[in-house]
Amino acid sequence: MIPLKFLAIFDFSEFAKMLPLMILNIILLVLSAFFSSVETAFSSVNIIRLRNYAEEKRKGAKKAVYIAEKFELTLTTVLVGNNFVNIAATTITAYIISRTILNPTIANIFSTVLMTIIILIFGEIFPKQYGKENAEKWALKSAGIMFVIIKFLYPITAIFLWIKKQIMKKKKDDEVMPFVTEDELETIIDVMEDQGVIQKDDAELIQSAITINETRVYDIMTPRVDMVAVDINDSIEDIKKVFFEHQFSRIPVYDKDKDNIIGILSERAFFTALLKGEKINIYNLLSEPYFVSENMKVDDLIRELQRTKKHFAIVSDEYGGTSGIVTMEDALEELVGEIYDEYDEVETDSQAIIEKEPNVYYLSAEIELEHLFETLKLGNPPDVGYSTLGGFIYQLCETVPEEKEVVYYNTVYEENDLENPVHIEYQLKFTIAKVENRRIREVIMEVIRLDEDSKKTEDENNQNGRE
Repeated sequence: MIPLKFLAIFDFSEFAKMLPLMILNIILLVLSAFFSSVETAFSSVNIIRLRNYAEEKRKGAKKAVYIAEKFELTLTTVLVGNNFVNIAATTITAYIISRTILNPTIANIFSTVLMTIIILIFGEIFPKQYGKENAEKWALKSAGIMFVIIKFLYPITAIFLWIKKQIMKKKKDDEVMPFVTEDELETIIDVMEDQGVIQKDDAELIQSAITINETRVYDIMTPRVDMVAVDINDSIEDIKKVFFEHQFSRIPVYDKDKDNIIGILSERAFFTALLKGEKINIYNLLSEPYFVSENMKVDDLIRELQRTKKHFAIVSDEYGGTSGIVTMEDALEELVGEIYDEYDEVETDSQAIIEKEPNVYYLSAEIELEHLFETLKLGNPPDVGYSTLGGFIYQLCETVPEEKEVVYYNTVYEENDLENPVHIEYQLKFTIAKVENRRIREVIMEVIRLDEDSKKTEDENNQNGRE
């Protein structure tokens, strides 16, 4: 039995008259759910995908792109609409309950608690979760209605936008951030690769195309010490032997010193004249050499070689001497990897990381520092003037390197995960395994985890103390 005292605080006599207001309240809650879901959908939708839908002429895509691109206007409209319907629903509910519950204090508390729960569940949590999980689908479906609402409420939203503009005035020199930066694009490609959207080879090709403008000619050239060239005064027989031995289609020609490159000799031109039995004058067979700087970017090199219709360039150092040579093939290999023809000998992969035993690796001195540190998760590569391991170790040695010489480098690997942060300190022990003509060729690297060693030492000290 319900106590009469409890029933005395209720008055259901006007309950039937409140039915239209209840229906209006339900409509307002539906609108609240609509605005909340739209806000979440358009804040998390992939604009690039919407643009693709617009190109495919999918229904609602064109308006969805407009709404997503003008998100500041969209957000203001949503907030105006959502606040209006929520306040209206709360007011109507308070009126209905005040006419039903005679005690004002109980009525106010009850209406506040009731509307908080209803709006939180049906006007916020569920709609926003739906908008997040179905962002593109809901953006396309709601775009038509939302477009009309934006236009209808524009006189009101324009006032709020003007107020916001006055409060948050931007400086004239503020830079407009692009929608996607280069680093973000690389991250997107990594995620697409991890999710299986694109293959590993395709991801590497795209990554190479993005980062090629950061690679210098110096990083890909054949250095002077490895350069095959002939002297203008060499005999025809000697030049012929060089072509036979190295199978190159072009060879630079110098006069007395490699710093004085006077031209490029083509294998085709040389042997054509030789087979014709003509008296060969090397000067007449030379093409003009094309010189580039060590610091020229690889993408600029490709464009310059295309413009000048050259396949071969001489790399000059800061003193005007010859630093090395670079070819179009060298530049293209930065994009697609090693290119071999029928005359090339397949060399051991210079980027290979061979694990001889746990945490001990056998490496070529030509391996890229960035590749090494990224593959073994050793933290950020050292910021030095060399891109290869050999150049980096040469810098650490400070003297002419010798076999079995040992150098050390400390590094830190971090993962900024709030739940499981990672901070590992490593000491890298480099032992020079092979040197040719004062040039480092092969290296043995041992990765020593410092925090584990210190912990082990501490445990040993504690054990000795107990003994």
